[in-house]
Amino acid sequence: MGKIAILPPAVQGQIAAGEVVERPASVVKELVENALDAGATRIEVRLAGGGVHAIVVRDDGEGMAPEDALLAFGRHATSKLADAEGLESVGTFGFRGEALPSIAAVARVHVVTRRASDQVATVVDADGEGARAGRPVGAPPGTTVEVEGLFASTPARRKFLRTPATEVGHVVDVLTRLAVACPSVGIRLEHDGREVLHHPPVRDAHARLAQVLGPQRSAALVPVDATLGGFRVTGWLGAPREHLSSARLVWTYVAIGAAGEPAPAGRWVRDRLLLRAVLDGYEGLLMRGRYPIAVLTLVVPPGDVDVNVHPAKLEVRFRRSAAVHQLIVPTLRARLAAALKPAPASGETVAEPPAPYAARRPSPDAVPQLPLVPVTRSAEAPAAAPAAGWSPQGFARLRFVGQVFDGYLLCEGDGRMVLIDQHAAHERVTFERLKGEQAHGGVARDALLVPEAVALPPAQAALLGEHAADLAAAGLEGEPFGPGTFLLRTVPRLLRGRDAGALLRAVASELAEEGASAAGERARDDALATLACHSSVRVGQRLDETQVRALLEQMDAVDVNAHCPHGRPVAIELRRAQVEGWFGR
Repeated sequence: MGKIAILPPAVQGQIAAGEVVERPASVVKELVENALDAGATRIEVRLAGGGVHAIVVRDDGEGMAPEDALLAFGRHATSKLADAEGLESVGTFGFRGEALPSIAAVARVHVVTRRASDQVATVVDADGEGARAGRPVGAPPGTTVEVEGLFASTPARRKFLRTPATEVGHVVDVLTRLAVACPSVGIRLEHDGREVLHHPPVRDAHARLAQVLGPQRSAALVPVDATLGGFRVTGWLGAPREHLSSARLVWTYVAIGAAGEPAPAGRWVRDRLLLRAVLDGYEGLLMRGRYPIAVLTLVVPPGDVDVNVHPAKLEVRFRRSAAVHQLIVPTLRARLAAALKPAPASGETVAEPPAPYAARRPSPDAVPQLPLVPVTRSAEAPAAAPAAGWSPQGFARLRFVGQVFDGYLLCEGDGRMVLIDQHAAHERVTFERLKGEQAHGGVARDALLVPEAVALPPAQAALLGEHAADLAAAGLEGEPFGPGTFLLRTVPRLLRGRDAGALLRAVASELAEEGASAAGERARDDALATLACHSSVRVGQRLDETQVRALLEQMDAVDVNAHCPHGRPVAIELRRAQVEGWFGR
């Protein structure tokens, strides 16, 4: 007798359900997406016992005909497409036709649905044994789905669930992301009789973000809207100072449509390409390991995205991934650069919004180097958020009060007190100078009289070889020289007389943290950021007033001066009213 056998239908259903239904939040997501596809304007979700005991989703959508309500529990049943060609143009939230049968495989499901044209509502009951039509009942137009005893028939699955509070938290996350995508739809969540979330309908996405993030945080968001190659990206960006330890508030949505038309509601996706593009857009404004607040919708032409690559519809695949990256990164950099640009002094005119970030590097002479002698680098302090505003403004107008803790410049002016990290400030100035040199023919460099063979771990030596052209653009020309060695032929003039081997090892370490697939521009920026760090004044170095004045003036000469290239803040600001409030004045 053979070893291979066909599994019973009930087991097949439970296995398929495992791909779609992970926890109560998965059920809520599928049912609410169905409600949105049905044109609902109000959706109410009720949970009992964290959703394990019961989940009820009620909507005022178009409802289903009796025959459709029963057929909806069949495998691969869907109203979204009729043939394979339709997969390229699916623009709705659901399309796999697996939600209801998967839920019924691991729970008891009771559906009451009615179209506005019908006199009575249709009833369907379903479980692991199949779906059965019930007696018609009276009900308002729309659909109500009740799910009871989730994973009761598969107790091994239920034991992996967390506490009710944790499961409700996952439901809140799902509903919040869906609410942002559909601001005109009212969404309410109740758990064990207590209201947990309520987002009434609003006029647009920004008003919805005010509900979700709070009015103060949403007011500081910067709008984004750009098109390129048939793609369009719209949304909102948070200030770099509002950074988080995870990507939980980086929300990316994908919608299928034409770039020139109003952006349709998008489906939230967890996509590595989109997350990488967002982080690249914030490059140099956030410390490694920190994440911004960003809500972006990518509108993709039909045929340019495969939406059928994940059972739970959480991932997509782009046909022109490079085009997506080329749209998002420069757009984010341009908008952030404009938002972070220092305000003009009193009487000055406001310039037009800047061109894309990569095209606006200052000339080599625009950011003169400070005549400072370097000392041993100290460990970086944890990031601290500036107290107010996106960007310190008018450094040159400040009066220098003194240096504290041998590394921080205390200044005052315009009714505020500003504490400046001298290393972070000088690092930003130097980084912009190097970027300017690179944009105007390459970073100035000196050839080593005798090329230096730098020993490195084999993986890092190979990584330097992979990015040899990018390193050369940063003034570090060389090539691999056998396994575990890189032969360095030039060093940036800015670092003349320094330990070239130590510098190259630092660059290699920086690139290794990015990974072997680091894009060329990101690799060049990483190298320049490391060069800037090694050539800047350190914490622990005393500065005289002339040097401080030079640094403050140089800070006003660069467009982005709120953060060092590694994302640490340059300054913390306190308004006079805050200080006086501490003393009861």
